[in-house]
Amino acid sequence: MRFPTVFSLLLLLVNLAQASSVPQSDTYHYRLDLREVENDQLTVELIAPVIREKTIRFYMPKIIPGTYTIYDFGRFVSGLEAFDRDGRSLPVRSVDVNTWEISEARDLYRLTYRVDDTFDAADDNPVSGMSGTNIEAGKNFLLNGHGFFGYFEGMKEQTFELTVRKPEGFYGSTPMRMECSSPGADCFRVSNYFHLVDNPLMYCRPDTVNIRVGRAEVLVSVYSPGGAVTAEYIAERYERLLQAQEAYLGGDLPVDRYAFLMYFFDPSAAAIPTGALEHNYSSVYCLPDMPQEQIIQFLVDIAAHEFFHIVTPLNIHSREIHYFDFNGPKMSRHLWMYEGATEYFSHHAQLTQGLIGPEDFLQVMGQKVQQSKSLYDDDLAFTDLSRQCLDKHAHEYGNVYEKGALINLCLDLVLHRSSGGAYGLVDLMSDLSEKFGKERPFRDPQLFRAIGQLGGKEARRFLKKYVAGDRPIPYEEYFAMAGISYEPPRDSMVFSLGGVSLGFNQETQRLFVANTYSLNEFGRALGYRVGDELLAINGKTLPSNNFGPYFQELMGNLQEGKTFLVEVSRPTNEGGMQKVELSAPVVRVRQLRPPTIAIDPEASPEQVRLRQAWMGG
Repeated sequence: MRFPTVFSLLLLLVNLAQASSVPQSDTYHYRLDLREVENDQLTVELIAPVIREKTIRFYMPKIIPGTYTIYDFGRFVSGLEAFDRDGRSLPVRSVDVNTWEISEARDLYRLTYRVDDTFDAADDNPVSGMSGTNIEAGKNFLLNGHGFFGYFEGMKEQTFELTVRKPEGFYGSTPMRMECSSPGADCFRVSNYFHLVDNPLMYCRPDTVNIRVGRAEVLVSVYSPGGAVTAEYIAERYERLLQAQEAYLGGDLPVDRYAFLMYFFDPSAAAIPTGALEHNYSSVYCLPDMPQEQIIQFLVDIAAHEFFHIVTPLNIHSREIHYFDFNGPKMSRHLWMYEGATEYFSHHAQLTQGLIGPEDFLQVMGQKVQQSKSLYDDDLAFTDLSRQCLDKHAHEYGNVYEKGALINLCLDLVLHRSSGGAYGLVDLMSDLSEKFGKERPFRDPQLFRAIGQLGGKEARRFLKKYVAGDRPIPYEEYFAMAGISYEPPRDSMVFSLGGVSLGFNQETQRLFVANTYSLNEFGRALGYRVGDELLAINGKTLPSNNFGPYFQELMGNLQEGKTFLVEVSRPTNEGGMQKVELSAPVVRVRQLRPPTIAIDPEASPEQVRLRQAWMGG
């Protein structure tokens, strides 16, 4: 018997002590009690939908949309048990790290298991913070659904209902619409597993601001343990950004609600891979808790990118994304659009709406040329990179934000020139949204043909040559269309620290290794690890501030072939720190200087008209 939605949810609340009184249907009934944290774990309880198979498999995701990294969220699950309505235990067999096989499945009524958060995990495959989970009793719960909830084989398209019991004074921020709410619990209902994963939640004492942009209601929710960042400060800047993006998209946002869930962590805590992850109606941020005045432009840039995912892949995507397989994923060939167009829009919108100037925009694009050509394979077809980004070309994935943006810049110029300045990339994406839309995925081979029909043959030729093909883009030729001079980047051989990315630990007052994505051969020889805190280099202790003179003197005294010695304090698996010495012979490394890109004062009237149409006058 199927009960009305609210009634069934209230039953789940009322009968927590008598779970067997909750009726079974074709709906998943999940329960999570944030007041019952044990050993930094939460217990998940599921009243299962009716199972009609003799044996069924239960899955936790291997991978999630938008990450392109295999995380195996099943490794954070333990103690999975299955029961019938009378509380009798049913046989469960672990098939692999993400899969459990349940026998006598027709009798299955209740499933329970414990979940560890990813933030405390210490292994060689850390989950990025924005994709991860946090269980911090009395302080914060970051509930990315893929880290807590699973699904049965062949049953992802059924309804999911979720009840969250919460500590007193806690508020649940999420893009999900609540079915019911009280001071002690919230109830949610979504149409399938994808939507459960696509709607993250963050529970903590509230620091939230709601802003309205056009017809869209936008929530900004902040957790800042040190109080360095506030929702009010962020919302003020985001409101201007979103108004600019609304104007850029033609005066109407394609969503009626959106949530920015912003988790800031204590920089003195264990290092967590940082960044942001987009969802259809929200984005999750995991960043160090630093003074908001210092990081606001970075927050604006990253939010601009994540928010523009409401265009693609929300409204334009392939079947591989629409029917995403969480445990046997097949990748689309169009990351150049999903990530590249989004990254390009995030900067181009700020340019055309007057938030940044032409020089700032061109400087950012020049940096992307430098990064793309120095860190990645410029001869690799982008469609191949996309299809094999989980394995063969995983190390090339970062280029979607560099060359991916440049591909879209050049395509935008092609479209403007072909149309006499009347039609650009944002118009193309609007037309593609009309042609396909969120419920009409395209087949991968269709997209270039559709773009050719809407944007012209030259646009399709560009994509076949420089996206499906393996030819490097002649940037000078494309910038010249808009009367912009371009001098290619030049090689130089320089000393470096190893290409390591550094952050600052406010508690220890030390620089630490934030990530190792861009290590060069010298950095790899030294053997940096994420979380290493720098104590001394070549016997000279690092200062706690004013690092410029220190590193200027250091680099000026380096000699090729001499030993470079770095003393670091390294996190241990037991949660402590130990001193480690890293050493390698000093070598010069190839460094590509950024190209010189500037407005050409001798541009022709035709070039100037195209530039004004492209840059917004």
